[in-house]
Amino acid sequence: MEESPDTYLAMIEMYREQMENIEMQSTYIKAIIDDYVKAKLTIENLEKREKGEILIPIGGGVFVPAKCEDVSKVLVSEGADIVIKKDLKDAKESLDRNINALQENLKQLNEMYQRIQNRIEELSEKVREMVGERKG
Repeated sequence: MEESPDTYLAMIEMYREQMENIEMQSTYIKAIIDDYVKAKLTIENLEKREKGEILIPIGGGVFVPAKCEDVSKVLVSEGADIVIKKDLKDAKESLDRNINALQENLKQLNEMYQRIQNRIEELSEKVREMVGERKG
């Protein structure tokens, strides 16, 4: 069966949709990484203060003032509705592991994106050649 330009164009469209999905996944992962980085920064700031008043973000740019008596432990979500009390050092290490794993996922997504982009270029070149042959 001979391939037609329409077949290649349909494949190109399918690959473009995959690229859009990868872009959405990458954006989502970057947002999670940013969230973890902010949490780590907050923990580092908590380490610097023994007690006193802090501002707790509740979303939408709104903060609630709170008195903080003990900042030696925090609750860390480990997924699947599991929360573990950890000291600040362990919490930062946990965040670092999560950040590193997500950065590795992001790297793999970027590599996949690049492979798909290369494949689109190959298919586009085939379409150009086929259309050029028909004209000639």
